[in-house]
Amino acid sequence: MQNHAVTPSLALSLIKKHFLPILPVEYHAPFIKVKQASWERLSWRYPDLVSNSFKAGDLGKLLEDIGVSIDWICRYTTLPPREPTVFGNLETNIFLQHCGFINVEIAHLRYLDAGKFDVFKACKYCWRQPVARRSICVVHTASDKHSTITLNSRESEVRDSPFTDYKEGKRQKEAYDKTLNKILTKETIAFHESGFNDPLLLPSAHIWPWLLERRPLVSKLLIDQNLTTADDVIIDSLLIALHSPTTLTENLLKPYLLANQHIKRHPQLIWPMLLRAEAWLTIRSKRRGNWGGNRKLVIPADTDSQMSINNKFDERFEGMEERPINNF
Repeated sequence: MQNHAVTPSLALSLIKKHFLPILPVEYHAPFIKVKQASWERLSWRYPDLVSNSFKAGDLGKLLEDIGVSIDWICRYTTLPPREPTVFGNLETNIFLQHCGFINVEIAHLRYLDAGKFDVFKACKYCWRQPVARRSICVVHTASDKHSTITLNSRESEVRDSPFTDYKEGKRQKEAYDKTLNKILTKETIAFHESGFNDPLLLPSAHIWPWLLERRPLVSKLLIDQNLTTADDVIIDSLLIALHSPTTLTENLLKPYLLANQHIKRHPQLIWPMLLRAEAWLTIRSKRRGNWGGNRKLVIPADTDSQMSINNKFDERFEGMEERPINNF
């Protein structure tokens, strides 16, 4: 192929020619239905096949091998190789897949207002609902819609403009994505290796112990804010800590209220929010106190707290080669 430009259309043709004949028919549809090939659309077949390989029995190795081959085609048909595709809302898709594996019907709860409102939609820099028709929330916008939202009383703010939060979010975006992917990958591997018995999803009872193990930094927020952790009120406490700003206009507050009311009725829907918040808080817990200069938000270390901030899987996967779920 060195004398030919490898376009997405050519790559799709080669995939159909060489892979579909050995791929079971039930996995053909995503390739056949592609109307206009793009590297991003082709890249999606990789995590899709790898995810399906976990429940494919004897076909699992074949699906994984084809998925990896497609990833190589998408990345290594040019020099230098293309960067790995970082999939938007990957955590949402993986969450819905996990629910499907254990027969938890939840996909139909995702949208409200005749499909116009996505309860899983989030700012690309954190976990909050984005401003209408934007991909960032009120904290990370630099427009007149900007609003400062503090997580606890120990935060000290030294900001010289609304651009401070935006630039800070943009600067730590790569680390945030990698951390989210790392947590998601570890928990997904454990979930599949346990035969879907690992308690990955939010339990209906004994939520606080689950939260302490899986989302230790989110748990610490509840402790810092002195919020109740009993099963019947812990979802309210989580939403108060993470998703209940008090300084917004009625119009900007509306998506928060809509999402919160829906999550209270269906607590399992909070899972992606907790994952994103844990990733964001993890980045904050690791950064230097003077990182970025005096303009930045500084959260002093709580030297009195004896609470561990390690996820339950950190020790198990310590020393293991990084293998993000969208880059196996």
